[in-house]
Amino acid sequence: MVKRNPVPVPPRTRPNRFPLHHVMTEAEAFTALRDEIQAFREENQLLRDRLAALEDERSRTQPTPPPPPIPTPPPAPFKEPKIGEPPTFDGKTSEFPSFLHQCKLYIRMKPVTFREHDDESRVAFIISRLRGVPAEWGQALFESNSPLLTDYEAFLERLVILYQNKERRTQLEDKLARLKQTGSASAFAAEFTTLCEILGYPLDTRMGDFRLKLKPVVQNALALLPAPLNYEELVERVVRLDHAQYSLRKSENANNHHSNASSNNKPSQRQQSAPPSSHSKHPTQQNASASHASTTRPSAPSSHPRGPISQEEREHRVALKLCMYCADPGHAIQDCPNLRTAVKKGYAKPRVNTPAASSISSVSTTSLPTSSTITFVPPSPGNPPPQGSTRQDH
Repeated sequence: MVKRNPVPVPPRTRPNRFPLHHVMTEAEAFTALRDEIQAFREENQLLRDRLAALEDERSRTQPTPPPPPIPTPPPAPFKEPKIGEPPTFDGKTSEFPSFLHQCKLYIRMKPVTFREHDDESRVAFIISRLRGVPAEWGQALFESNSPLLTDYEAFLERLVILYQNKERRTQLEDKLARLKQTGSASAFAAEFTTLCEILGYPLDTRMGDFRLKLKPVVQNALALLPAPLNYEELVERVVRLDHAQYSLRKSENANNHHSNASSNNKPSQRQQSAPPSSHSKHPTQQNASASHASTTRPSAPSSHPRGPISQEEREHRVALKLCMYCADPGHAIQDCPNLRTAVKKGYAKPRVNTPAASSISSVSTTSLPTSSTITFVPPSPGNPPPQGSTRQDH
C-alpha cells in the first residue's frame, strides 16, 4: 500500500485589492470599509437563517414543555372568632331554649377546639355550663361512665327531654292570640313575625290575623289602598301608614298648643293695652259692676290689705245681705274666712262694739252698719308691709 502525502491547502485569504505599498486614498478607504460591513451583514444573516431553521426543525420533532407552575402562597392559619361563652343553666325551663341555642352556636363557631367527630369534648363543655340540679345529673353521668358522654346527639336528646318546657308552644300561641298593636307598627310587626317564625306558621297565611290586630285608624287607612301581594309588602305598608299618622298627630298637637298659648296671651295683652275705663264711667256704675261680679263669683282669700270701700258699694252689700269684707253672699262678716286670713297675716284687726256684728244682715237698705269696725294695723316683723293704711266698715 502506497502512502500518499496530503496536498497542503493554502489558507483562505481575501484578494489583496490594495497592496501594502499602495497608499489608499480617502475614497478607497471608505469603499473598503463599506465592503467589509456588507460582508459581515451577509454572514450574520446566513447564521440567523440557519438558527431559525434548526429551531423550526426542533419544534417539529420535540413538543414544547409546559411552563413551570406558579407557586401559590401557603394558606393563612385559621383563627377562631372571639365569642362569649354561653350562660350557665340552673334548671329553669324558661331559660333552657336560650341556653341550648347559645351552646350550639359556641360549638359551631369553634371548629378547631371542637372537631367534627369529637363528641366527648362537646358533651363535656355543655356539662361544664350546668349548675344546681342539672350539674348533679351531669356528675352522675361521669360517675356511671354513661355512653351519653361519647354521643353528642343522644346527650342533646336526653337534655331536651329533661328540661324542655312542655307548655312553651301553648304559651307562645296564647301570646300570639292576645297580641295587639298598642305602640308603633314596626315594634308590633317585629314581635308578630318572631312569634310566627318560632311556631312555624307560614307568614303568607297570617296576613288576615295581622290586619285584625292593628289599630283601627291603621286598618281604616289600609282599607283605602290596594291589597298587598305578600306579607312583607303588607308589613312595609302598615309601618309607613303608622309613621305618617304619628307625624300628622304630632304636628296637629304642636299647632293646637301654639294656638292655645296665643289665645291665652291675647286677653292679657288687650287688658294691658286698653286704656282704663274708670275715668269714663260714673263711680256708681263701677261699684255696681264690681258688686255684680262679686255675687256671681266668690272672691278668693286676699293676700294683701284692701283699701276702704265706697258709700255706694257699702249700701249695695247691705241691701243684698253680702259680706261687708269680701262681698260673698254665703256668710256674714263675723264668719268671713277671708277676714280671718287677713287677721292671721296681720293685715286687719277686728273690733266689735256693743251691738253684735250679726245685726248687719237685718239693717234696712237706707241705714248704714255701725256695729263692726275693722282697723288695719302694721304687720309684725317677717310679714309683707301693708299696701293700704286703714280700712273701716261703718
